[in-house]
Amino acid sequence: MHFPGIKQKLLAAAMQSFFVLRNVSGLKKKPSTSELLDWLKLLLAKDIGPEALRSTDQKQVMPPLHGALLKNEQDLSLFERLLFMNRNNR
Repeated sequence: MHFPGIKQKLLAAAMQSFFVLRNVSGLKKKPSTSELLDWLKLLLAKDIGPEALRSTDQKQVMPPLHGALLKNEQDLSLFERLLFMNRNNR
């Protein structure tokens, strides 16, 4: 409804990244629909395609413009540390 022309591949990839991020344990404020809509608006404005959101392992990749999804500075820091630790454990 908010983005009638959005391509389904981008929407599917964004939704997958959004739900992975929502499932990160320890976040003080999990991203909500409002953050998702803000993020989609930014992805469209920056012309970021679905391939930038896809990975063989979503937990290892920092989504582009992830700051729009995580508004709390502590949550941003936690998420970045978790990704860094996961990469080092591989």
